[in-house]
Formats: sequence, structure tokens, C-alpha cells
Amino acid sequence: MPLIILGLLVVIGIVIYALVRNRQNEEVDTRTVRERYPHVFEKFDDIKEEMKKGANYTIIEDDDEPAEDINAKYRDEDGHTLHFPDDAEVEKRKRNIH
Repeated sequence: MPLIILGLLVVIGIVIYALVRNRQNEEVDTRTVRERYPHVFEKFDDIKEEMKKGANYTIIEDDDEPAEDINAKYRDEDGHTLHFPDDAEVEKRKRNIH
């Protein structure tokens, strides 16, 4: 019985809190973030323009040379994927990984 009363008091408290917050939020600022903080976005726009000016790059398409294989260290000589070691627990203990 005391838990029911305590639960009802909590629910009533939450409802009262929600009503108070709702009345305080009647004067909500409906401007967009860009309108509220224009000085921040001006800086971003300036930086974006500077980056566009300095972005000089070329795309080289050379099909004769294969791209660098970032997963080569996980493959053996035959090109097959290396499997997880059987002694993983020993490796974990040796490297202090739990």
C-alpha cells in the first residue's frame, strides 16, 4: 500500500512538472538556428569558401596499377584470409586483454 501511494505521488509530481514547463514554454523562439546565431554561420561560410579555393586535386585513373591493398596483412601468400588463432586465450593473457 505505501508503494502505491508513493507511486501516485511521483506520477502527480511529474504531471505538475510537465504543466509548469508547458506554461513556461509558451513563448518559444521559432527562429531557425541560422537566424539565431548568424555570427557562427558566417565564420563557417568563410571557411567553406576558403576550402573551396584551395581544393585543387586531380583524379588519376590508372587501371594498369592495382590499388594498394589495405587488407594484405590479413592474407597469407595464397591470397586467402587468415583465420583467428586457436590460442586466442593465451594471446589475450600475454597482451593483458580481458
